Amino acid sequence: MAKMILQNVRCSFVFVTEPRKKENGETGNYSVQVLLPKNDPQAKKFEKLVEQALVEKHGSDAAKKKGRYKLPMRDGDEERDGEEYEGMYFFNCNGGKKPGIVNRNNEPADTDDLDELCYSGAYFHVSVNVYGFDAKDGGKPGVAVGLNNIMLRKKGVRLDGSVAATSEFEEYAEDGSDDDFDDDL
Repeated sequence: MAKMILQNVRCSFVFVTEPRKKENGETGNYSVQVLLPKNDPQAKKFEKLVEQALVEKHGSDAAKKKGRYKLPMRDGDEERDGEEYEGMYFFNCNGGKKPGIVNRNNEPADTDDLDELCYSGAYFHVSVNVYGFDAKDGGKPGVAVGLNNIMLRKKGVRLDGSVAATSEFEEYAEDGSDDDFDDDL
């Protein structure tokens, strides 16, 4: 199993404070979908880790016959609509236990940090482990990506369509000098 820390990557489908629910309503895994620019040097390093995990689990012939295996890195230009996927690779990182979450100062993230910087479209450092797995339930064998820990890095354009309340009501903010409300009622 190989480990990598992906730096300053944009994430979508961010489920790190509570697990994502499965379609049948059962509790699922903690997860993020990493969006990695195709020209990012981290993409080549990640591809090498995937190939290494593939060969370690399934033998050296597996590297020559990749079509027989389920591999994590996918091409956003070919498989997804939406400008956020243009020029990107993407892959899912999953884990059964809650990942550790720290802020930019490497301190445990508090509620304010999570509200400000933990959403689909924000940027993170993401610690992952890459490992091979056997076929199950009639599926293909392959390579998966486990989610270890994340560091909140910076804001990005939200992918979930929502807007932060502070942005939405910015023009209505009061300076505190005039009080239009009668506190004595």
